[in-house]
Amino acid sequence: MLSFTLRRLLYMVITLWLIVTLTFFLMKSLPGDPFGEEVMKLTAEQRAILYAQYGLDKPVWQQYLKFLNETVHGNLGVSYSFPTQEVTSIIKQSFPASLELGLWALLISVVIGLFLGIIASLNHNKGPDYIAMLLSVAGISIPSFVLAPLLSYVVGVKLGWLPPGMWNGPSYRILPSIALSFGTMAIVARMMRTSMLDVLNQDYIKTARAKGLSRGSIVFKHTVRNAILPVVTVLGPIFVNLITGTLIVEQIFVVPGLGKHFVQSIYSNDYTMITGLTIFYSFILMLVLFLTDVVYGLVDPRIRLGKGGA
Repeated sequence: MLSFTLRRLLYMVITLWLIVTLTFFLMKSLPGDPFGEEVMKLTAEQRAILYAQYGLDKPVWQQYLKFLNETVHGNLGVSYSFPTQEVTSIIKQSFPASLELGLWALLISVVIGLFLGIIASLNHNKGPDYIAMLLSVAGISIPSFVLAPLLSYVVGVKLGWLPPGMWNGPSYRILPSIALSFGTMAIVARMMRTSMLDVLNQDYIKTARAKGLSRGSIVFKHTVRNAILPVVTVLGPIFVNLITGTLIVEQIFVVPGLGKHFVQSIYSNDYTMITGLTIFYSFILMLVLFLTDVVYGLVDPRIRLGKGGA
């Protein structure tokens, strides 16, 4: 287990370094200027002062070494759009809303998706199976940027059942969470159904039936436990995809998350904000993938995380 952990940490450090390096040089290669006339109306002297303040007047390799050193120490720089705020402080202020929205969406998608997948597999080629798969197709076909305004207008404005926007209390979380979770719920349901059908045809399930075990025991103790492994494997990327995919949903429901900063930073060529958010989300992805590997090993004790572990 120690060897596995150390290897994973080394991979994380190398991957982060590659992401930081690629992000930095990709930002430098983008067209436009964060202090250009298309963004700010400044004189040549004012522009020169800003270039010196942000170190943009130095050679690229010196900028890269300074950027790398500051990143290692947790300093992601000062936003060009908000000169009085550091990127880390903006993340601290805005990320909790994005994280909460992603967690609620993950909970809804996993619980409902697993339920639909199990029901569909146990009623293969029957009514419940067709209904569950119809919902899955709808979930995959309707993107969140289409579902979100529909929910906000129909459920929030026309019917008045739930708040159509803002982020002021528990009831305000429901509609954006559903809009964000719909596609992921469909993926989880289809994956669980396929995995369940595969496990139900295994020899050890047939042996359990021959021994006279109850249907509930076979389903929950033997089938679900093994069928859920592929779903657990993708929960990490799914979770990161949810919290990074909140950008449009946040804009529609006026959620005070990182979405507005990410969109605005792209329009204004705010290099520090773009690189800072990219590094931040990349770190979250790698951390979640590491935790997913550990959970995967706990769910299936046969997986060895020692010398033979990957």
